[in-house]
Amino acid sequence: MLGPIIAVTMTVSDLKPIEETYGTYLGYKVIERGQVADDLAKMWGAPKAAGRAYITMQPESGANCFLRFVAIDPYPDYKTLATYGWNSTEILVTDVDAVYEKLKQSPFKIVGTPRNLSSTDKIKAMQVIGPEKELLYLTQIKDLAFGLGQATTFVDRPFIVINGGRDIADLITFYRDTLKNKVAEPMPVRMSALNAVRGFDSEMKHPLSTVDVGGPFLIEIDQYPPGTVDRTVRDGDLPPGTAIVTFETPSLANVPVPFVGGTVVGQGRPYNGRKAAVFRGRSGELHEVVEAPQ
Repeated sequence: MLGPIIAVTMTVSDLKPIEETYGTYLGYKVIERGQVADDLAKMWGAPKAAGRAYITMQPESGANCFLRFVAIDPYPDYKTLATYGWNSTEILVTDVDAVYEKLKQSPFKIVGTPRNLSSTDKIKAMQVIGPEKELLYLTQIKDLAFGLGQATTFVDRPFIVINGGRDIADLITFYRDTLKNKVAEPMPVRMSALNAVRGFDSEMKHPLSTVDVGGPFLIEIDQYPPGTVDRTVRDGDLPPGTAIVTFETPSLANVPVPFVGGTVVGQGRPYNGRKAAVFRGRSGELHEVVEAPQ
């Protein structure tokens, strides 16, 4: 039911530092700015987001996979990697060591230096926290055989989103049995950012699986450790941090879970006049689905 990722939406208190930081250090450009339409906010189940300023940014490569930032009232108690749901966006880069050198003198806080994955030396990643507590993985893929593509510009498009839950078996059931996406068998993997932010041993491993969402895109599903809590969300508002992940789907009529706020025909990116809807995942996280072009 879930196809390629076409956008990741994060909520922030101030758009200006986001625009400046992502533009200067990651090469992302604003391609759209405005205020959230009433019907879109209602479709998200977040009527309080109506009228809020947003920007949509595109990687230098021109890939049709966007980062969208919506300015809302801050959540002072929100902590990175401490709650269930969408926790990070993973972005392709050509040379992660060069990215690390560039970001050392930037507003990004480095929480994980470049390191090969515990499962392969063909993928090397670092992790940073941005100006609004948003977590990014910046990843270099050295082998096309993984099927995830490779960056064509210094910093390119999102290709993985990370969903942390209480029970990885529950997440697997949701994506595999309910949504009918292919899910890999879980395995223990070192999670550098989670270990660093939560104060765990740097080599500690946690259960991880991946959901194939079509083309060179994945959802990473992680089982988060004890001490993780549900994300606090104000009634009628968007959640803090990574708020929405947008996927294409062949048909909204075939999505087998209830929608939060009906359907709308969305304007601008990433909708381009197509019908869209939102449903909640196992931790209440928002999955936005947009009908693929016929």
